[in-house]
Amino acid sequence: MTITLKLADTPTNAQTRRAIADLSLSVAKNKRIIVITGAGISCSCGIPDFRSSDGLYNLVKQQYPDVVLKGRDLFDASLFRDGISTSVFYTFISKLKQSIDVATPSPTHRFIKTLDTKKKLLRSYTQNIDGLEERVGLMGSSSSSAKTVGKGKTKIRTRDVRNVQLHGDIHSVRCMSCSAEYPCTSDHLAMFLQGIAPDCSECASRRKFVTTWFTAEK
Repeated sequence: MTITLKLADTPTNAQTRRAIADLSLSVAKNKRIIVITGAGISCSCGIPDFRSSDGLYNLVKQQYPDVVLKGRDLFDASLFRDGISTSVFYTFISKLKQSIDVATPSPTHRFIKTLDTKKKLLRSYTQNIDGLEERVGLMGSSSSSAKTVGKGKTKIRTRDVRNVQLHGDIHSVRCMSCSAEYPCTSDHLAMFLQGIAPDCSECASRRKFVTTWFTAEK
């Protein structure tokens, strides 16, 4: 059962206060807790949302005023079939990454870490790609520190992963041709902002890049 609470109503709504008290008691009592989160926990961290008037979609549209592209299209791999939509995606990712780099984890991120410290967190699952959980000490499934390489294959240290990033994260890039992976640097962002792809040092010719949250990890 899903319960939605308006925390702003807590001072005046007895039902909301009672629900929060029950939730607090459940957290205190239970020893194996799974946390599932989405964009809501990062909205207070300084990361612009996607759809508001000053959101990332509209900021990107200012750079590409003649492009007809819905926000959801930016999350569909088919956009790489067209050069213009690919450029829009690169610019969008650059702006998003720059916002994330200066963001600060929220109380919710720290609460999840507290559950882990108290040995109550079974696992955290997130749809977010900002990696803010790792800044409070929760190793993510897309983190380089969670991966080991042996016999030419990359494996994830599943026992050490505390936060499963369902869509990967934005802090690395992967070549679409050879699958070489690199940390996403300021040089990458500068080129992405212009709507163009960096060169892949593992490829002899120019290749396209895609952020790792668009590729399926095995």
